[in-house]
Amino acid sequence: METIPTNREKRIFYGWFIVGVAFLCWFAADAFGWYTFGLFLGPMKGELGWTTVMMTGALTTRTITAGLLGPLIGPLADTKYGARMLMSIGVIIAGGVPFAVSYVQNIWQYYFIYGVIGALGMVGYGSLVTNTILAKWFIRKRGRAMAISTLGISLSGLAFVPLTHFLISDFGWRNTLMVLGIIVWGLTVIPVAVFVRRRPEDMGLLPDGDDPESISAKSQGLAETTNISSGERIWTLRDALRTKALWLLLLGFNLAGLSISGVMIHLIPYLLDKGFSKDIAASAMTIFALCCALVKIPWGLISERVSVRICIIISYTGCAFGILVLLTSQSVPLVFIYVIIYGASMGADLVLRDLIWADYFGRTFIGTIRGVIMPAYMIALAGGPLFAAWLYDLTGNYQIPYIIFFVTLLLGAFFIYLAAPPKPTRAEIA
Repeated sequence: METIPTNREKRIFYGWFIVGVAFLCWFAADAFGWYTFGLFLGPMKGELGWTTVMMTGALTTRTITAGLLGPLIGPLADTKYGARMLMSIGVIIAGGVPFAVSYVQNIWQYYFIYGVIGALGMVGYGSLVTNTILAKWFIRKRGRAMAISTLGISLSGLAFVPLTHFLISDFGWRNTLMVLGIIVWGLTVIPVAVFVRRRPEDMGLLPDGDDPESISAKSQGLAETTNISSGERIWTLRDALRTKALWLLLLGFNLAGLSISGVMIHLIPYLLDKGFSKDIAASAMTIFALCCALVKIPWGLISERVSVRICIIISYTGCAFGILVLLTSQSVPLVFIYVIIYGASMGADLVLRDLIWADYFGRTFIGTIRGVIMPAYMIALAGGPLFAAWLYDLTGNYQIPYIIFFVTLLLGAFFIYLAAPPKPTRAEIA
């Protein structure tokens, strides 16, 4: 006899609404960010008379400021109403910054608005908060949840690179920024305010939509340092800081992040400097975003079956090989071969990087743990674009920084390889 499903079984797990909101944040709130920043470099430098270093320095200021806010923001994301408040403020600021930047005339205005105020928005809607929430809502399906949400940032590049290129060409960079600000507000403000919740337990639910009775049966005999509702080991900040894995992950991500941020911001200027047209450069960035989008969900599903650490090593090695192709490319086909290889590899980074912190250190204090170590990581991430800009202004080309980025990616993969999952203490084993 066929069993009639209950109302609970019919209902869509609320965690997927959280995934949808996170997707919208990633899609819209970075409209004036990593993918499109390079498109504004030329016209803003031409009108305002600034150098590449001056322009890129504001992005570095933004990233460093966001990193310094991590120790404050991370613990707030672990509180009941902190996540919704942070994300709401973040997307409001993210829409307001393009508006304000469209009126700048002086470099200090640009640094204050984009570098400092923009950091407040960036940290509010960024991975520290959004992926911390997702780590609390999902365990078994955490890989696919993060993959679907971060798919938004890749689709953002796919949508906003051609749109921004068209708008700047026809209406100027100032009007383009105003349009981007309206889009950000229209897509994110209401969904964030209405749907965001910290964790399933706050709504009487369990991670992944699991049945309470099955969790109760599994919890028999678990240690006090285990989360009963999820079966995960509870890592406090103090416990995590004592592990070798945390510091090796941080070192590996710093080395790789130096490369990823530098290559991302300067790809369009790099191609223009090599003699390729603006249309080719914009098309390359669009295809890069498409490749990142296509691989996000496959990488998320693979990470649920294969060690996340191994996935990250493959990703970074692929990125390094892609840079090698770019350094030797003198033709349009080779440029597009590069963006396919690099996009397919780098598309995994945001999914896997945030996933491994949750897999290694659980979900209970993941916001606090990631927030405290965030300054160290963001400094390296911020240094990549500025380092490349400095060397470009010094040497007149991007060859040397891109060679260095190739090396740092391989070093990053090596240290991730050394970062084996942390083990419980002898007392817990006993």
